[in-house]
Amino acid sequence: MINEQEYLNIIKETFTEIQIDNFEILGKGLYGVACLVNDNIVFKIPIEHHEKRNNIKKEIFLLKQLENKLSFEIPRVLYNKESERGIIIGETLVPGITYSQELHDSFDPETKSDILRQLGKIARELHGVKITDKESVLFVADYKDSISAFHKYFSTDVQKCFSEADIKLINAICDRYEYLSTHYPVTNVVVHADLHFGNLMFDTEKNKIIGLIDFGAAHFAEPSRDMHYYYGDGAKDFLDGYGDNSDIYLPERQKFQAVVNFLSNIGKDIKYNNSPEKNINKLLGIL
Repeated sequence: MINEQEYLNIIKETFTEIQIDNFEILGKGLYGVACLVNDNIVFKIPIEHHEKRNNIKKEIFLLKQLENKLSFEIPRVLYNKESERGIIIGETLVPGITYSQELHDSFDPETKSDILRQLGKIARELHGVKITDKESVLFVADYKDSISAFHKYFSTDVQKCFSEADIKLINAICDRYEYLSTHYPVTNVVVHADLHFGNLMFDTEKNKIIGLIDFGAAHFAEPSRDMHYYYGDGAKDFLDGYGDNSDIYLPERQKFQAVVNFLSNIGKDIKYNNSPEKNINKLLGIL
């Protein structure tokens, strides 16, 4: 269980200049704990001794590079300081409510389509930002990293969930992706890499996405790395919002990234003794 007093003390001891009037734990992620201070500052405290606790340096670098370059809200870095746990960062609270699959499902088809088009525009805008000195700070991935992830997630245990015919189809998608990446490479862009509904901030009065949060996984890669959550029913709307693109093979690259994502989810289901049926059916639905 998260010890609220422990994290409050860490912030007080690290940032002695801040008067803390109220405090609450927002949640715990893979690498750290998010805390809300004075209703307007989000502090991210690394999990002690986590191997990726210092990835926050990359997030600080990127957020400062993106500042005032986007039409939607993103966190703005107010504080950052080294501690025994790693770097602790204090960011502005992005307005709106957290979007969710449940909220999305509550809308009529026309509104759903509009929101997915909004998301496509956000992705395109982010991908268009020019970042300086990126190689010295941010991880730069190429297609080989995606192929390695595919083979990692398409493990023996995961393959047991599929028929021989399905396995051939899945491998063929990877082979096609490798062919396209080799013969028709694309330019890397800054990708959020975790562009799911839960990282979107939403205005319920305007039915509008107004912000994007949690840039901890951001890096440089091909655009399709930000599209794997929206393959299937929402793909057309997302790509319509994304706009004209010179890469005629983008839908195929997007499909491959979706396959990798579902394989990863199936592996997690197996590892934690959850039923993988839902993710299996989703993957089979896009083959």
